[in-house]
Amino acid sequence: MKTQAKKVKDCKVRLTVEVGADVIDARYRAVLQDFQKEANLPGFRQGKAPVEMVEKKYAKEAEEETVKSLVPEVYHRAVVSEKLQPVALPSISEIEFERGKKLSFVAEFETAPEFTLKNYKGLKLKKIDAAVADEDVEKGVTSLLESRAELVPIVEPRAIKQGDFLLSDVEIWKDGQYIPGKKGVLLYAEPNEGDDFYDKIIGAQVDEVREISVEMSPEEKAQGLVGRKPLYRVAVRAIQEKRLPKLDEEFAKNFGMGSVDALRTAVKTDIERHKAGESHEKQKGELFDALLSLATFPLPDGLVEKQEERLVEQSRTQMQRMGIPPARMDAELENIKQDAGRKAAEQVKLYFILQKVADEEGIEVQETELDQRLEALAEESKRPMDEVRQVFEDDLRESMREKATIDFLLANAKFDETKS
Repeated sequence: MKTQAKKVKDCKVRLTVEVGADVIDARYRAVLQDFQKEANLPGFRQGKAPVEMVEKKYAKEAEEETVKSLVPEVYHRAVVSEKLQPVALPSISEIEFERGKKLSFVAEFETAPEFTLKNYKGLKLKKIDAAVADEDVEKGVTSLLESRAELVPIVEPRAIKQGDFLLSDVEIWKDGQYIPGKKGVLLYAEPNEGDDFYDKIIGAQVDEVREISVEMSPEEKAQGLVGRKPLYRVAVRAIQEKRLPKLDEEFAKNFGMGSVDALRTAVKTDIERHKAGESHEKQKGELFDALLSLATFPLPDGLVEKQEERLVEQSRTQMQRMGIPPARMDAELENIKQDAGRKAAEQVKLYFILQKVADEEGIEVQETELDQRLEALAEESKRPMDEVRQVFEDDLRESMREKATIDFLLANAKFDETKS
């Protein structure tokens, strides 16, 4: 086999490959034998026709199958021989085949960038504080109390004040007149920028009617309401206030705790877990910024373009799930596309940097741990282990190796304790 690799652009290689008659003839004979097993020729049972007769009838098809099977096999051998690292499928062209002489072709593909990486151990990172203060715990407990709060009607007549909830009937101003809106709408008397609801509703009594303007929602714009701040006529039917339950042992039992102190401890543990996760993600962000500044090198254009498309598509899917109208979604996607190229380039660059660190440090995945993860995935998905391994093993191995590399870099970083 003859090979010649030539760099035609940063991260792009043109590989010329040629194999001789001996390789071609051996594969051609093997292909003919396969044809012979399936051939149905007059006067012979299936698979019993002489190979010479099979060749006479199927020579062209056998040659095509020879090329079809040899090209990918020879390509992979050539890549290994030239010590190349393709990062995408090749474009195959200029195929020349002549049985008894040679098979040659050209493969063009993008490769992993070549670069050196120094000083990745001992990176100086800002310490992210994950401590849980007493006030954090009290906020957590209050949140639990809020989750079990009740709205209690106000019996004694009084005016609406901040923090009240009011049951109201609402009419909407449209086409020069008020039209029925909704009855029994629950509204909350709290200040809000962009409308005069709070100022107009504070001080109102039950059965009083107030005219109020608020910012138009996307749904109201779709209905064709006039103006940026449509008018509402709000008739107050009842005033309610939120009443929190008592923080006692009985309340703690609702959450499986035997006492208020045990409840506070559980809340603190939960907040610590949440803050630790948040801190780790922020710390990774610090690490990634530091890694990206360590080296400058060209990136495979095709990988960056694919990642850019993936980012835009992820945003599109997320907005569809949120029910964002198509017109607004298109406008948002235009803004996302403007920044997607930069983000995609950073993500691809970071991928190669982490791969480089893993290679330099000999970081590999423990096979027993990989098998355990695959077994858990098979059990969860109710799919055969062989199928799960075939579909997920490569991606799972790569993600586990990347996580191990990140953990290694964080374990070897130097944190500035004076900043948080």
